[in-house]
Amino acid sequence: MSDGGLTGSARVLAILRCLGERPAGARLGEVALAVEAPKSSVHRALAALVDSGFARQDADGVYHLGFDLLQLVFGYHEAQQSSLTVEPVLRRLADATGETTHYGVLVGADIVYQAKVSPTRKTFQMSSVIGGGNPAYRTGLGKALLMHRLHDLPAVQDYVDRHGPLVARTAHTLVSADQLHAAFVEGRQRGYALDLQENDLGIVCIAFPLFLDSPTVPAGALSISAVCSRTSAADLMAQAPMVRGIISEELGERVLAPEQPTVDEAPGRPRTRPQQGDR
Repeated sequence: MSDGGLTGSARVLAILRCLGERPAGARLGEVALAVEAPKSSVHRALAALVDSGFARQDADGVYHLGFDLLQLVFGYHEAQQSSLTVEPVLRRLADATGETTHYGVLVGADIVYQAKVSPTRKTFQMSSVIGGGNPAYRTGLGKALLMHRLHDLPAVQDYVDRHGPLVARTAHTLVSADQLHAAFVEGRQRGYALDLQENDLGIVCIAFPLFLDSPTVPAGALSISAVCSRTSAADLMAQAPMVRGIISEELGERVLAPEQPTVDEAPGRPRTRPQQGDR
């Protein structure tokens, strides 16, 4: 193939494919030969890929796929696998509650929706879309995940410092470290997080972290969202035992709680996380 055969983005994609097919890596000349392009052109493309983190060059001058690209690919794969695993649960819960159910994962400081199931009898269409997201601190899904990553007030304060100032989307949004910390402590004790009209006025939700592939860090979270004029937060909380039962039947009880004990941050009161039957 002549140099005119692959240009621009097509050449870059061919180079990525070349590196992907060579786990031990490849030198500049090997890549140029594989994509049938001049070394100078391939070198420029590789330099751009290295700058973006999609390729890397080791100390011997050998090129490999970059860690940023691998993280994106594996993260996407894991999220897709998880969403397929939880979809039957989402469907059962949507039918049982008559409300919209979601599954989401943390990506940076945002919650990204990986799956969504609307009830058979649709009375209200939620605006969330698969692949879309919201800042984690103001959603039930996000808080359900953050509460198992930010275990004390200093960790929450660091999160607020790094991602703040946190914006109050509604009058109910929690934006201070103290507010979020208190919500996380309460959420860990209950085993679920709440969104009390913090992301959208008129919408409440209950969210459960799911420990699908780690006993200590949830892979994602599942939520049930409702219009509060029809279904209040108290109504959702009253359905928590039923929700836990469906999750346990589909995925096993162990996905609902971390194996490691959680400490209640109230001074002088270490507390082991309650068992499901204690709640």
